[in-house]
Amino acid sequence: MRQYNYLSKENTTAVNGIFILVVFLSHLREYVTLPQILQGFTSSLGQLMVAMFLFYSGYGVMESIKKKGIEYVREIPLKRVGKVLFSFDIAVLVFAVLNILLEIPFTLPKFLLSLVGWESLGNSNWYIFVVLCLYFITWLSFMIGKDKRWVSFCFLVVFSVILFFILYETKESWWYNTLTAYPFGVFFSLTKEKWDKYLSKNIVWLPVAVGSVFVTVILRPQSWHFYVYLLMTITYCLFIICITKKVPVYNPVLYWLGGHLFEIYILMRIPMIVLKRIQVPILHTPLVFGLVSLVITLLMAAGFHWFLQRKITFRKE
Repeated sequence: MRQYNYLSKENTTAVNGIFILVVFLSHLREYVTLPQILQGFTSSLGQLMVAMFLFYSGYGVMESIKKKGIEYVREIPLKRVGKVLFSFDIAVLVFAVLNILLEIPFTLPKFLLSLVGWESLGNSNWYIFVVLCLYFITWLSFMIGKDKRWVSFCFLVVFSVILFFILYETKESWWYNTLTAYPFGVFFSLTKEKWDKYLSKNIVWLPVAVGSVFVTVILRPQSWHFYVYLLMTITYCLFIICITKKVPVYNPVLYWLGGHLFEIYILMRIPMIVLKRIQVPILHTPLVFGLVSLVITLLMAAGFHWFLQRKITFRKE
């Protein structure tokens, strides 16, 4: 019997599947009024709903570097930054066409800035911009540090701090307040053996799990302080790690959702924008609006994923 791996691709993808549904609900509430329990849940969770996306990204990139070394690092601009940016730009073009059809005005500078995620044509953009920056920072850090992983990690932290303050001065709080999840994911990968050793003991696991959620709850009311939110992001990630270490999450449906995370995230607003403009009363009831939006989003995500996987390749010439 294969030993359970809480950080396996299957498990982490399924966890992402849970949180992309939470993100869907969070975006949905911008278009319809959700039941109070869902409204309260998404409001209380706030930006923490995307923290595990960033944590798993940092962890996954570091694991790949550990396995493949500098060769993998050299491929990050193409395989990570290039692939995400190209896929994102296709989605931006779809939103541009949608805006034209719906007669929603936008300028050429806004369109051009939208191609890198700095602006938006109605699509979600901040997360993509931050991920692209973090991938680039990772490449730069490990090209400087080479095989000295801890030196590279120190550069990664320094560059992440610089990115944080740039976003702090220019953008809204949600652009930067979960940024620590990514370097924490890299750090977790670098020290994974120690985490596994101590968290495998209930006498350590339980206090860490309880302590993490307790600190998160205590810090939550003070989260308007950016430095508190950054700390809270780490404690929240640690809490989810503790839970998933003991409770297997894998499920085929959740795995599919997590495997289509990018497509769902980037396309989910399209049916919401269109349905909001259709003057049919029943469509504007929260349940119908939500279900129709979800079904259309999943169909679009499946088609977009197929297009990207089957029709577009990224090969190093």
